[in-house]
Amino acid sequence: MILFRSLTIGLLGACVLLLVKLLARSPVPVRPPVPASAAIQGLEGVPTIIDVSPAIRAADLPALVPLANGEHVLAVGDRSVFSDLSAGAEIARSGLTSGQYLDLTVGNGVITRRVLVLMH
Repeated sequence: MILFRSLTIGLLGACVLLLVKLLARSPVPVRPPVPASAAIQGLEGVPTIIDVSPAIRAADLPALVPLANGEHVLAVGDRSVFSDLSAGAEIARSGLTSGQYLDLTVGNGVITRRVLVLMH
């Protein structure tokens, strides 16, 4: 009987110590998300690749393209666009399906870069 009580108290003490160690861990620091403009700086000439699920509608594609302050879509594929509205309409009109891609030229007048939107 004394042996059983000793084992029970020992196991209970081990469980309490384990819980104290688990709860005493310092929390993992959470990094704030990097703004799109900060992520794009210094990426001159480096293409951005966006991998898109087929569940995304074509009308939602323009919202997925990260643009820095002052940047605009200059061309969709081989067609030049002259406003943000026509760029969004052209991207939505592209009708991407599974296995296709969309090539965008993005720039701010000084620096241009490429954005490739891949549809699974």
